[in-house]
Amino acid sequence: MMMVVGIMLTSSYVFSAQNAFVLKIDGEVIATVVSAQEAQTVIDQLVNQQNELIGETVWLSQEITLTKTALIEDKPVNSEQLRQRLLPMLTYQLDGAVVRVNNVPLLTFSSVDTAEQFLANLKEQYQIMPDGKLAFLEDVQVLEATVLSCRVILPKDALAKVKESTLVEQHLVKAGENPWDIATNHDISVERLQELNPSLKPESVQIGQVINLSDRQPLINVIHTFEEVVAEKIKAPLQVKRDDKMLKGHSKIVQPGADGLKEVKYKIITKNGVETEQVVLSENIIKEPVARIEQKGTRMLVASRNFGGGRLAKPSEGVVVSPFGMRRGRMHTGVDFGASHGSAVVAAEAGRVIRAGWFGGYGLCVDISHGNGMVTRYAHLSNIKVSVGNNVQRTQVIGAVGNTGNSTGPHLHFEVLKNGSPQNPLNYL
Repeated sequence: MMMVVGIMLTSSYVFSAQNAFVLKIDGEVIATVVSAQEAQTVIDQLVNQQNELIGETVWLSQEITLTKTALIEDKPVNSEQLRQRLLPMLTYQLDGAVVRVNNVPLLTFSSVDTAEQFLANLKEQYQIMPDGKLAFLEDVQVLEATVLSCRVILPKDALAKVKESTLVEQHLVKAGENPWDIATNHDISVERLQELNPSLKPESVQIGQVINLSDRQPLINVIHTFEEVVAEKIKAPLQVKRDDKMLKGHSKIVQPGADGLKEVKYKIITKNGVETEQVVLSENIIKEPVARIEQKGTRMLVASRNFGGGRLAKPSEGVVVSPFGMRRGRMHTGVDFGASHGSAVVAAEAGRVIRAGWFGGYGLCVDISHGNGMVTRYAHLSNIKVSVGNNVQRTQVIGAVGNTGNSTGPHLHFEVLKNGSPQNPLNYL
């Protein structure tokens, strides 16, 4: 649509062979033109270009006058020259709208409808659930106003500007970092870092902690409140039963248990798409959990007859025929039980087999680890009934009395080792 811009025409009656027009903007001489009609056409074209750009009717915000004169001081300009001269000088107005945030003008739009559509689009950007409530944290208003076209912003550009303002620079703490490293790496002082994070305690910074690196505030905050029902697992409770017949450090699962299930209704509040609050509204148990029952041993291997507690089981039916200590000028690191060839040898305590085979002068030998550095050894066996890696129970048969290795006759050589150091087995039996 062509819009005719009225130009004030005045005359100066000075004799000259040639007449021209002086064009002024708000009283300031801009150019001399030969034809008032050509000048009017150029101005109309510039106004209509602005109409098409904005999509609304605009008008000049300045006063333009054309004064007829016979005194030509400057060389007259043609239409194109006038256009290039006026293009950066002219300003335009229109009936638009301003978005005010907490009573401060923030964004200018070409119309109220465009401004309201921008706000609706902004809310949609942070909508998580379709039936939730969307609102602004601030007091946001759209007001009709006469605005300058140069300040009008397109909805998509306004949306990008507001969204960018919500991106506050932050740092995620990594292993080995401290506030001094973080401040140095981001070219700010430690004092400034502390100002931005009032609750920050330099001596207790945690891996994964989020630290603010700026105090930029979002232009507009969108609050989304909605309800959500979530199915959640109820972890099976653990029940521990003490067993004084089981060695301390050993345990077994009596009942595996099973997790339960519940439906939880939450009220969730987000700010700019980030959850800030979660409130439980109700819970509905769908399936009750079944307790996991674990049996734990409390019996201890002790090295004193005067100390109460658990004892090792006797590994063989025979009696002690050679005690622990020096024997014929050499250290005897265990005790020997005199027993008939082939009689049963049992585990003195539950544990895991870590040796089962020939072991130098020990002959056929079995070592059982009982945890906490405790190992029992059974030597000179005639046969072995377990393998390395087997878990054995207290008094389980692991082999038979024999005469293998450096042995002078059928017997069981039995040792107790604590962290690799031989102990007197009689203190444990």
